[in-house]
Amino acid sequence: MPMMPVLAELGTIADVLPEICASLVARGRLQARQFGLSVAVATGADAVAQAAPAWRLIEDAGGANTPFQTLAVAEAASRAHVAQGETPRIVVVREHDRPVAIFPTVTATWNGFPAIRFLGDPLIQYGDILAAPEARDRHLAAAWEAAADPAFGRMVYLRKVRADARIAPLLARETVALNPQEAPFVALDRPPAQGRAARELGRLRRRLAQHGDLRFEVFAADAALAPLREALAIKGAWLAERGLPSKVIGCTDWEDALARLAADPRGGLRVARLKAGAATVAIEIALEHRGAWYAFLGATVPRFAKAGPGHVQMADTMDHCRARGHALYDLLAPAEPYKRTMGTGSVAVSDHAAALATTGRLALLLVQSKPVLKQCLDALPSRLRAALLAMRRA
Repeated sequence: MPMMPVLAELGTIADVLPEICASLVARGRLQARQFGLSVAVATGADAVAQAAPAWRLIEDAGGANTPFQTLAVAEAASRAHVAQGETPRIVVVREHDRPVAIFPTVTATWNGFPAIRFLGDPLIQYGDILAAPEARDRHLAAAWEAAADPAFGRMVYLRKVRADARIAPLLARETVALNPQEAPFVALDRPPAQGRAARELGRLRRRLAQHGDLRFEVFAADAALAPLREALAIKGAWLAERGLPSKVIGCTDWEDALARLAADPRGGLRVARLKAGAATVAIEIALEHRGAWYAFLGATVPRFAKAGPGHVQMADTMDHCRARGHALYDLLAPAEPYKRTMGTGSVAVSDHAAALATTGRLALLLVQSKPVLKQCLDALPSRLRAALLAMRRA
């Protein structure tokens, strides 16, 4: 086929393309009106408060798949975002005035690029949309269209999405999946450790008991505040010694968010602590939600490490969960070796990103390079990592 007619046809297509796009958008809006759909967006420091009535209705109907999508977590996280100069932006989709989906996002700068992320990132360990049981693809698509607005970001960067998340099928169509991981879990209908595993656990208990009588406790509400700070301090010291960065541990805004969540009776934050005599040997921060225990952060005191205090504490925590009738002990991603050994199954978790503008493509390339950069950083000696981290904070 001669080149000139082809170019002419391409020119004609280019001329009518804006009209085609406008027609498709208008058709989508017409279909939305036919379904009785409406979309409202709350932006700013009070965005979560504005969305709270709809949020409660969806959450009470079972629409928060994990504790990280609850209103309590959103309220605690929102204040941290605002303190860091980031802007909460909450999309609420209704059908015939009944809320059916909420897409909680925050707009901020990521490596110099305006980006749209999940509200609560980096605190939350699973990202998702809130969706009522009757929510359908059209509701989630309407939420995505409003959330992924190029007027508010050059890219969308949504982290830690489970394969079974309500938003996962939509993101599979609209974004690039990155950084695949697994989140191991323990099904608590299985019996506690038996045989060789039970004997090893008994041996560890005896070694720890040489330092004093063992005492396991679980704290909630205001009683959890002091153990929470203790856990953060132990973990912070461990990270600093190894030169490992954290956007939550050591950050006053995010640590305060955890404290607010602990004090909130709706938050479900718990702290499990194992002591030998007067000394703490292992401690874990977790969230309880709908019959599951989410092990958010674990820390052991280095001088007791050879006695395996983390294994004992986790075994006691799982016994506590069984006594409460929980079905699942979620170890969260990434799937470190001890989690794989302990787990009875796992779920795939990945990040998702999409460019919303030409400059967003460069940001997308940077996101795609993150796993390689992290591997390079992890390969460095711990002292060098610590020195680089100190230089970054200076």
